[in-house]
Amino acid sequence: MFDITTLSAAETSTVELLGGDDTPLFDDKGKPLSITVYGPGTKVYQRAQARQQNQLMDKIKKRGKMDQSAEDKLTEQAEFLAACTVSFNGFAYPPAQGTEGVEHFRKAYADPSIGFIAAQVAAHINDWANFTKSSAKS
Repeated sequence: MFDITTLSAAETSTVELLGGDDTPLFDDKGKPLSITVYGPGTKVYQRAQARQQNQLMDKIKKRGKMDQSAEDKLTEQAEFLAACTVSFNGFAYPPAQGTEGVEHFRKAYADPSIGFIAAQVAAHINDWANFTKSSAKS
């Protein structure tokens, strides 16, 4: 009998970042800039997703309908991505100096001037294929 758990998704995957013009981003030494994230098969991701869904349901209950401003959507996405982020690799986000961990990540993801980063991470994190044993870069 085949053991299906041998196909379990990896816990993390690394997104190599592209600039707003789709060119790869590198640090001063020529190493790719990247972000390591927890995937959909982890409790970290599942808790973040449940929190996001609960917030959405609370808004619907309070307002009776779903109407979100662009700022609210950006904030919710930034919170979700930050909760699922393991590390920023090869770069810093100086405007969030003095913050650490989730709060530091949240501030970076909420910055619309580098919104192309949040868009890439959101697309990557929601694709199970990026967390398969053969494709995960972790």
